[in-house]
Amino acid sequence: MKHCDACSVDFTGDMARCPLCQNELHGEASPAAFPAQQIYLRPRRLTVEIITFVAGAILLLLGFFAYLWSWPAPIVGASAAALIISVLFVNSAILHAPRPLRLMFRYFYIMLAIALVWFVATMNHVVTMFVIPITCLVSLVFDVVLLIVLRTKAIDQYAKYLAFDIVAGLLPLTFIPLGWAPWDVLVMVSGLVSLLVLLGLLVFARRQLFSEFGKQFSA
Repeated sequence: MKHCDACSVDFTGDMARCPLCQNELHGEASPAAFPAQQIYLRPRRLTVEIITFVAGAILLLLGFFAYLWSWPAPIVGASAAALIISVLFVNSAILHAPRPLRLMFRYFYIMLAIALVWFVATMNHVVTMFVIPITCLVSLVFDVVLLIVLRTKAIDQYAKYLAFDIVAGLLPLTFIPLGWAPWDVLVMVSGLVSLLVLLGLLVFARRQLFSEFGKQFSA
């Protein structure tokens, strides 16, 4: 029988991917108990298509505003390259990783760590004015979408990641008194969105959130 590592389920037949999560199956094929059926619901592929479309729209907008406001070509090129690489990584994770959501959270943290190392090495304020706040905003938008789609399951499974994202979104505010963000609009937006996400969690999911953190600290 073939086995899905993500769902921990065995399947008969010669399917290549799990019908539940689309993860790649492993093992030897065995005769199926039922006739072959076409799988109509492919949520992972639909997610990849949506992300690809949004990324393409962002690239078009980036090019439009870069031309309109004469943004520096190196910054525009680096931003476009970073977006393309990120989308390729995310799409691959969604299609093939057993637990793509956890990988997504950690990917944002790796991006923040790289940005901090970049800033320490170069002291370039582009990192603190644009790269870090935008990365924090993207991770917060990802959190909001996750909360809307999964609702209580998002808090049950990813409470510590949500809390870390909120703290990470507030940290860029420290760049202002340090003089690292001469243009502080995105830094302020990152802090504001973090506070809004925190307010939403405290108002609508306070008991569940505190319960999950109680489990974390009591374990």
